[in-house]
This record gives sequence, C-alpha cells and structure tokens, in this order.
Amino acid sequence: RKSTAVLCVHFGMASYTLPPAVTGPKAQDTQFLRSKDGFEPAQPTKPMSDKDIEFLNRMGGDIDSRRKAQYINDLKQHPYFKPSMLEPPKPRFKEVSLTEGPIVKTHDKSKTGLETKRPYQWGPLGGWY
Repeated sequence: RKSTAVLCVHFGMASYTLPPAVTGPKAQDTQFLRSKDGFEPAQPTKPMSDKDIEFLNRMGGDIDSRRKAQYINDLKQHPYFKPSMLEPPKPRFKEVSLTEGPIVKTHDKSKTGLETKRPYQWGPLGGWY
C-alpha cells in the first residue's frame, strides 16, 4: 500500500498531510455475501405478538434507565457537582387550604421591615486599643 503525502499551504505555513485512511473491508472480501441473481425480494414479516411488544417495552425501559444512570454517574464526576443538583426543585409557593379557615400572621410592633438580617457588629465604645 502506497502512502502519498500532500503538501498543503495555509496562510503562508506549509504542512504535510496524509490522504484519509481507507476504512472497511476490500470489495473482494465481501463478494461471496452477494447473491448470484441480484437482490432478492424481502420476506414478509410476521405480526408481533403481545409477548414481543411487552419484551420491546421492557428493553426500552432498561435502556432508558441505563442511560439515566450513566448520565448521573458522569455528572457526579464533574468538579462542580453538588448532591443538591439532583434534588427536585422546591415549590415556589406554600400550599394552602381554603377550607381550614383564615391564616393569621403576627408581627412585632417595633419592627419596620427595613432591618438587615445580620446587623453590623459595632466595636467596643472605647475602641479596640
């Protein structure tokens, strides 16, 4: 088998490339598979039974579960993965019932609602030194 290199020039730079590799078997290796009289008509397929349909559905479910497991395992290998990523999202609103009566909320009179969650930690009155 001959290998011929081709000189390619891109943007002023020369590089040598090989032609694409030939893949697959040679034609003479597969000639015995062909029938002598050309293509034969396809045989009619028999109808699928309930057992066949159930088998195909089960196999489809197995493939889906395997794909899901492989995806999750690949996801766990990522450095930024956190287990909370796999948990379903929290509901945006709290579910309430209209039959249990009114919801009564209380709040402190001295709070205005403008307070910070973590107030500033002031130093001692005389200073640190």
